[in-house]
Amino acid sequence: MAISAFYSIVVPPLYSVAVPSYLLINIAAPFIILISINVSREFLAELGWILLAYLVLFALSQWYIYLAHPVLNDKLILLNAEDKTVQFRHTFFTQSWYLFNGILLYLYLKYYATSRHLPYIFWSFRILVIYGFIEVLLYQLLHRNGDFLSNRMFDNVPGTGSLFQVNSIGGWVVQRMKSLTGEPSMFAFSVVPIWILSVGLKQRIDQVLFFAALVLSFSTSAYLGIFVLACGWLVFNRAFRKKYVWLLPLALLAPFALYYFSAGFRHFIHDAVLDKLTGASVSGEQRTGYMKNHISYWVHDLNFFGKLVGLGFGYARSTDFFSTLLVNNGIIGLLLFTWFFFKHALVPMRDRYLHQYYVVALIATYCIMMLSVPEFGYLSLWILLAFPYFYDRMSFTYQTRYR
Repeated sequence: MAISAFYSIVVPPLYSVAVPSYLLINIAAPFIILISINVSREFLAELGWILLAYLVLFALSQWYIYLAHPVLNDKLILLNAEDKTVQFRHTFFTQSWYLFNGILLYLYLKYYATSRHLPYIFWSFRILVIYGFIEVLLYQLLHRNGDFLSNRMFDNVPGTGSLFQVNSIGGWVVQRMKSLTGEPSMFAFSVVPIWILSVGLKQRIDQVLFFAALVLSFSTSAYLGIFVLACGWLVFNRAFRKKYVWLLPLALLAPFALYYFSAGFRHFIHDAVLDKLTGASVSGEQRTGYMKNHISYWVHDLNFFGKLVGLGFGYARSTDFFSTLLVNNGIIGLLLFTWFFFKHALVPMRDRYLHQYYVVALIATYCIMMLSVPEFGYLSLWILLAFPYFYDRMSFTYQTRYR
């Protein structure tokens, strides 16, 4: 749990899959499965059903490929462009490994987690954020990448496992916080759900710490998470709405006033939000283009059966999870994932206030995934999904100490 937030450190550096948290999950998995034979048959049953559904969907997609012979054309961003095979691509197995690391952690937390786990989870993300602040500070002092720990590489190219990016605010150049993740948007994807949970848990220091880190990521994904939380807070806080509803127009007008009267703020809004959303920036143009291309492939290059089941998990990878799922797993895969994701909103929790913010965290995480971060392997996702199960098994000691 204490290293679940770190993804840009691998042991050894040449193997991009050798993330320590994944390796520990793999080491522990056989023992957990053996223990479950005598202790929790429900763990094994759910793992079996997930595996069965996964293999059936993959078999259907391979059957489609066998019958229809689809072409993997230039519209797709293939995980391994050099691999020319269409059936049973190697990336299916590597991506499945990432996926089932997350599923195994989810099931472990769901059936076995106790009051000892949540503090370790939060400390993992606190360390992630604190290192991010060190990273940003070192850049200000040394004017070079402040990340001195990341060693993950893809295709043996240094720096590809954790991208160095800067942002300019009125002439002030600052490194975008990404800490020990792949890039700022992935950092936001990791921290947003934990930050929203800290609001529900009333952990004031964590709320401020995580919020400041998200702002310094200069990521549209982070701002989307902040916006979703703000909407949720207004919906749940009836007393505030009744007393201070007159402040809402001022709060909405203030950004517009700053935009028109402050050149620095206007530049920041364009660079961090508007240019990405409209495609005016390189990042926004790429994301929009990749999504359009993958949706176009699903619409025009797959027949009806292909639209239902897709090409197979791990084939293509767009910069959003929506079009990635459509191409890889079809409408069936997209609906199955959405159902599996949001069924956790219906899990009853004794703390109604916390449950409200848990639902907000689900909505924010789902929106970020679908629009900008197709990272199903990041463990914060699976921790979030398992949270309502193991939190209600928390001891009274934890709830009085950390609330």
